[in-house]
Amino acid sequence: MTPLSPHSIGVIKGWHDLNALEIVRHPWFVSAFLASALAQLMKLVRVWIRTGKLDLGELASAGGMPSAHSALVAALATAVGLTDGFDSPSAMIAVGFATITIADAVSIRRAAGEQAALLNRIVARLNEIAPFEAKKLDESLGHRRREALAGALFGAVVAVIVCGVWDFWK
Repeated sequence: MTPLSPHSIGVIKGWHDLNALEIVRHPWFVSAFLASALAQLMKLVRVWIRTGKLDLGELASAGGMPSAHSALVAALATAVGLTDGFDSPSAMIAVGFATITIADAVSIRRAAGEQAALLNRIVARLNEIAPFEAKKLDESLGHRRREALAGALFGAVVAVIVCGVWDFWK
């Protein structure tokens, strides 16, 4: 067996070598996690400024400006491209993953949110005629294109900063 190079640190050689904390040493994870967390925090602050109420539930909410999902996948794709080269297979996979995720947010999940809003209005009208119990559906599932674009741009900027400032992956 050949000795491991410094670049292969974190590769699982056996279960006894498994160290989950190694993941935080990589700009891919740091960029993606930080972009997503900061995007969610931005939503919290926006709602707090708009309503005057600090709703910590916003930290786990779907929908809104900017898209945390888009920020996460764009940061991941950008960090992979910056560290491995934008023409690498891993960058192509990350870009494909980002494209699917963002397209899903602005189409399928957005449509599901619009259907939930319609169903909530139907239930409200039916309750006027014959009251019955029905759980209100979450209407903020997807994103408008501008929310997804803002999230993607934000994520890319976060990745550029992380990869430019933290030189610990080499």
